[in-house]
Amino acid sequence: MKTKSAILFVIACSISVCLAPSQTASETELSVPPGTLTAGRDMTTPRAGHTATFMPDKKVMIAGGRNEHQVVLATTEVYDPTKETFSPGEKMFTGREGHVATAIGDRHIIITGGSTRGGIALSSTEDFDFDTGKFEPGKPMHAHRAWAAAVLTRNGYFLVTGGEDGKQTLASAEFYEPWNMKWTLTGKMTTPRSRHTATMLSDGRVLIVGGTGGNQSALASAEIYDPHSNQFTFTGNLHQARYAHTAALLRSGKVLVAGGTDAQDHALASAEIYDPATGAFTPTGNLIEARSKLAAITLLNDGILVVGGAASAEIYSPKAHSFAKASGTMDTARYYPAMIQLLDGSARIFGGEDASRVSTAKTWIYH
Repeated sequence: MKTKSAILFVIACSISVCLAPSQTASETELSVPPGTLTAGRDMTTPRAGHTATFMPDKKVMIAGGRNEHQVVLATTEVYDPTKETFSPGEKMFTGREGHVATAIGDRHIIITGGSTRGGIALSSTEDFDFDTGKFEPGKPMHAHRAWAAAVLTRNGYFLVTGGEDGKQTLASAEFYEPWNMKWTLTGKMTTPRSRHTATMLSDGRVLIVGGTGGNQSALASAEIYDPHSNQFTFTGNLHQARYAHTAALLRSGKVLVAGGTDAQDHALASAEIYDPATGAFTPTGNLIEARSKLAAITLLNDGILVVGGAASAEIYSPKAHSFAKASGTMDTARYYPAMIQLLDGSARIFGGEDASRVSTAKTWIYH
């Protein structure tokens, strides 16, 4: 039996739901020019809407997604950054995209929700055990959830909010207790949301931003989850309603919200800063290119890396309040890629789909 004190939590990227876990960035101007995107080796399989998660051996598990033929995948593959190789991994029990994958200490990865063939939303979960190298069925959530947002809270719970169950957008939320493998419903959000972001603030509360609502329109509202009361409260409105955006916590305790899609289904270049002290959003410098369906933000020593929705990559400087474009590009605009920062400080971008929804096995390195 695992105990709460014995479990260490490692946060991993989940591009599909645009996760924004507790992350910090240096609030200094870029000390060096933005880096460069270069092509890397291909994955074994084209994927979009997949996840990329670190394992204890510093390799990366890439799981699920949708291939170039619109088939939802149960396959996984393992990326070894020391050898720059991809190799087939263990197969999941269920093909899924738009799911969440999170490493829990050095024990296992939990794969949660998403949608499978026919767009059917899933409540099922499964665990990849690092010791056995196998997937095992996990306890299901209380609701079917695709395109939810999730975050590991400071008290060790894995909070999953909203999403779509195939019939409606959800206001419900629940958290997973890894030490007893139990899902528990929390208070409901103030608004049903899907394709939103969840960002843990410096004080341990969670900021929920934007998304699509019950009528599938873009939302401007934001709310706060308090883990002590298990309740959600309204906190303020964005200047621009948006979904499929990205967000990250800055060292100051403020939150950057960037890109996304508006109510007219147009990609956005606007970005905003949320201040927990005032509960208000303030516009900041625009992205150089409008972007939607982004990867989770990756934080570098000299800024915040934003990738997805365009062929280029951009770095945000919190002090300069502006974005700068990196050198090099991907082959085309890529939507729903996965991205993870490697131990050497570089970032790796995996796959994604083009404007015709054709997935790719291509990868890129930002350094």
